[in-house]
Amino acid sequence: MTDSAEEFLTIGAFARASGLTPSALRFYDDCALLVPAFIDAKSGYRYYSRAQFERANIIRQLRDIGMPLDKVASALAGDGAAAVDIVDRHVDDLVARARAAAEAAISIRRLFDERYCTATLSAVEFASAVEQVASAAGTGEEFPVLRGVLVEVDGGTVTLTATDRYRLTTRSLVAQSSPGAAWSRIASVGSLGTLPASGNCVLTATDDAMVFESEGVQHTVDLVDGDFPDWRTIIDGLAPTATRVVVQRDFVPLDSGTLRIDAGQDGLTVEGVAVPARVTGSDMTVFFDAAVLQAAVASAVGPDLMLDIAAPDRPMLVRSAVDGALTTLVMPVLG
Repeated sequence: MTDSAEEFLTIGAFARASGLTPSALRFYDDCALLVPAFIDAKSGYRYYSRAQFERANIIRQLRDIGMPLDKVASALAGDGAAAVDIVDRHVDDLVARARAAAEAAISIRRLFDERYCTATLSAVEFASAVEQVASAAGTGEEFPVLRGVLVEVDGGTVTLTATDRYRLTTRSLVAQSSPGAAWSRIASVGSLGTLPASGNCVLTATDDAMVFESEGVQHTVDLVDGDFPDWRTIIDGLAPTATRVVVQRDFVPLDSGTLRIDAGQDGLTVEGVAVPARVTGSDMTVFFDAAVLQAAVASAVGPDLMLDIAAPDRPMLVRSAVDGALTTLVMPVLG
């Protein structure tokens, strides 16, 4: 390692001391927000120095108050005055949202069977998540269940997931939850697309229904029968990343057909055209249906994307470079 190896901490020890989880540290490393002081070339183990505690503590506290990663990065990159201004503006936004939630809570009442929990969240955020996820839903008649969006309410989290077998997109939102059992329903894309997108909303379920309430008006959501694929098993079963690409989201040409993507030490090319990107890992050539890839990229958050490629015949993981809550899998095709 170095002559002063005792100054370095393993990722587990650093996580315990800093209050961050190992998974969070790995994600912040991938985003270049908190890069390990040393990575063992043979084992791949990450090591951190005690000097990084202050930066880790700032990141943890900013994330604890819900600050997005792009704003955290801006605060860390600026001087003290700029960082304070970013924090103040974020807190002002939190106060405004809390006031709106408190006002909406006055009119919110328990709906239907109270043994299911209810979730209260921003209607704008819910509508945005629906738009991002619904583009991955199926349109064919062969698998009707795939024409819906899986809505899961569990504690303080609302998760939306859709797949057409070629793409899989999932998005998690933070919500306020009442006591009760967790639940899930498969909602039709068309029904979700007509819901209001203002103020706060409440999601509630009965044994055979799902209701969306916004500004005192109830909307019964059309449901789709069937068993939705076990998307968590799919995500957990992904092969290790061999090649990682950080690139702007407009890298996919607006045309149809099959796209060849080459990534490696020489950078990134799409159909032989060089594209500005940061590439790490092995040289990789992979092919995608242009329309499928374009749809996956279009639903992402922010201008930059992180592409994790395992192999030419394995799903590619697409993550936003500023928001790890939105995850998309895209299946490659034969070249």
